[in-house]
Amino acid sequence: MSDYYEEPSHENEEMDEPEWDEYRAYVDVTQEQVKLDRKDYVALFIASLQTIFLPFIIMMIVFFAIGIILFIIA
Repeated sequence: MSDYYEEPSHENEEMDEPEWDEYRAYVDVTQEQVKLDRKDYVALFIASLQTIFLPFIIMMIVFFAIGIILFIIA
């Protein structure tokens, strides 16, 4: 057994602690209001529709194809 005992260092604790004041200043600087034109709103609206309705459209196409296949077989 060793008699060597290293006391905890407070230097590591200071290095691990982030400077929150600087972080808040960075967030405040990077968050700016962006002016959107009408075409930007239209693009966002179209993108939202594609995101919402694309799975439903694909599902309808698959169901329609299955229906045709079942109609031909029966």
